[in-house]
Amino acid sequence: MAEQEISYDAIVRAEIAIELINQARAIVTVRVYELEEQDPGAAEELRRRRRDLIELQQSIRVADRDTVENLIAVWGPRVKDEARFWAEF
Repeated sequence: MAEQEISYDAIVRAEIAIELINQARAIVTVRVYELEEQDPGAAEELRRRRRDLIELQQSIRVADRDTVENLIAVWGPRVKDEARFWAEF
């Protein structure tokens, strides 16, 4: 079976997508810690959504260029603006 050659650019773009999801998870984690004592239910809901981000992150494949580019386009602006992040999350 011949191996498909993956370009360096595709690898870098996938790593960017992974890092953006890491940043999103960090934003959620901070909010979870803020809410733990005052609103445990909301904190648990954010934990669930954070697990969804982990699943999304683990699903990123270098060869799936369309998904990688979509993740960068959607999550890049979100993690740069926390107000936008929470509005869209």
